[in-house]
Order: sequence, then structure tokens, then C-alpha cells
Amino acid sequence: MREHIKNSFSELRICTTCEGPILLPLRLSHPKPMDVKIDVEGRTLYISAVQAPRIKVIDSRMLPKCVLQKRKKC
Repeated sequence: MREHIKNSFSELRICTTCEGPILLPLRLSHPKPMDVKIDVEGRTLYISAVQAPRIKVIDSRMLPKCVLQKRKKC
């Protein structure tokens, strides 16, 4: 996941969906003032204040399905 975050075209945010946490670019999910900020390989990862206390690991289950299917756009 570090490589995915490092190589992404924009900063990313972990936000809440009905299916659980998801990792999205900031153009789809804007950061909020209460978000937790983490530096990952020189990039800022924003984590929703709702998700931050619950997340123990950031893994591929948080990627949108289109990323897992190797599509270019979500």
C-alpha cells in the first residue's frame, strides 16, 4: 500500500462508506478539519476522524474495486 500511496496522482483520504473504509483521491473525498494526517513516503494520507480510531491496518481491501480491476479511472 505504501507504493500505491506514493505513486498516486493526488493525495488520498480514507473515508467511510456503507461497505466500510475506502481509500479515495482528494478530488472525490475532500479532507475535513478533523481528519488525522499521516505522512506516507512524502505524501499526506488523510484519515476520517470516524475511521481513525478503528483502523489497525491500511490494506488493499480499502481500494475501490476499479483499482483492483486495474482500470485507469475510478
